[in-house]
Amino acid sequence: MAQADRILATPTKRFFVEMFTRDVELDEAILDLLDNCVDGVLRLRGYKPDAESPYRGCHAHLKFSPKEFSITDNCGGIPDEIVDTAFRLGRPFGMKEDKTLPMVGVYGIGMKRAIFKLGRECTVVSRTKKSGFSVTFPQDWFTTEDKWELPIKRLPGDAKNPGTTITVRHLLPGIASAFDSPTGFVAEFRAAVSQYYSVLIEKGFEVKVNGSLVPAVPITFRISDLKQISKKQRGIAPYLFEETVDGVRVELICGFYSPYSHDEDEDPTEFRSDEAGWTVICNDRVIQYKDKTMLTGWGDGTPSYHPQFRQIAGVVSFSSTDPKLLPVTTTKRGIDGNSVVYLKVRQKMRDGLRRFTTFTNRLKVLPAKTRKELFRGTERVDLKMLRARKEEIPSANWHKDTKLGGRVFDPELPKFGDGKVSMVRFARRVDDIQRVSKFLFDTADESPAEVGGTCFDRILAEAKQR
Repeated sequence: MAQADRILATPTKRFFVEMFTRDVELDEAILDLLDNCVDGVLRLRGYKPDAESPYRGCHAHLKFSPKEFSITDNCGGIPDEIVDTAFRLGRPFGMKEDKTLPMVGVYGIGMKRAIFKLGRECTVVSRTKKSGFSVTFPQDWFTTEDKWELPIKRLPGDAKNPGTTITVRHLLPGIASAFDSPTGFVAEFRAAVSQYYSVLIEKGFEVKVNGSLVPAVPITFRISDLKQISKKQRGIAPYLFEETVDGVRVELICGFYSPYSHDEDEDPTEFRSDEAGWTVICNDRVIQYKDKTMLTGWGDGTPSYHPQFRQIAGVVSFSSTDPKLLPVTTTKRGIDGNSVVYLKVRQKMRDGLRRFTTFTNRLKVLPAKTRKELFRGTERVDLKMLRARKEEIPSANWHKDTKLGGRVFDPELPKFGDGKVSMVRFARRVDDIQRVSKFLFDTADESPAEVGGTCFDRILAEAKQR
């Protein structure tokens, strides 16, 4: 009640329960719960950035049904020292933070926001090795304005299998409907986990959805022998940058994820355009997947994304033990475009894009056969393999970046001669093209680009002899 010289400015429960969840998508809310599981692993085992499989043996299992949702992990549980604040709606000023672990959460809202998004009753059971508890959000808690306390029951610890189970019941009607279709939201969520948790899964973290294991979608690049690339022996390799910028460790890679193809008549299954673009990672968690907008440098001093560039991909990884330094939004699934660190690194992302969009402009006018030859000596490698291979790059092939410091590997890409080139394009009847293909190659199935290029080369050879 307002007093004579002051008014009440405390938040209402309805704001948190109903309005607070509107700006977060359903999949983002549940991914928040997965992020908490990973944070539990870090508390349990510590941060080991150079370990090959630091999350091996740890899992999170999610179950979706129209009646309830649950997520169970074995990631160490919620320790006693943070139980009192774990259920607060945000972290209070002055709260002591652990700045030795590379988490992504800053404000302490993920678990509560997810619960409010899903339903109107919840139980959280958590056990560390030493102690445990059970906290319940009763149905009437959500609608009683002056009821903020939650009942808690203390439990014994579990030295063998410490972890947390969150079960949400009385799902909201729209949520229950979404969870009722195995080919709807649940299938889409599995695909999102494959993408956003690709790095964590590859490092040993196990995620199951309704009992089915979720595989990682690996991030890959095409490379030649990095030890041999020089001005004399050129090859296909990504643009690399690495440095610690304002307390954040940065690793950037930009290049081809598949052999270049431009002609529409070439095999459309050889690549997928949705694999192009920038993937941004913060502390092993993907926060932006295959972005092709100005946010990641496309169209800002570089060409806007176009299908011509569908084989170009990039990944930039940010690591810090202080999550406030990371360029991530509160949803943990978006880039903070105003982050000073990100704006600095974005310049290098644009440099990498310019390198390969320019190279692509030269590639597209070459005959398909020549392009295939350029990529014939390359191999497909994932991030783990690429990180091992880049250590083989001679130190002389790295140079210091004049703006941000750190080191840059700007590969010596193949050259095609100094003459200017232009596109020759025309249309002919399909049966005529097949007839010429049969005449030239003894098969009617050669691509129109190869048929046209070979015809031109034959006439060019005759013209040079006159």
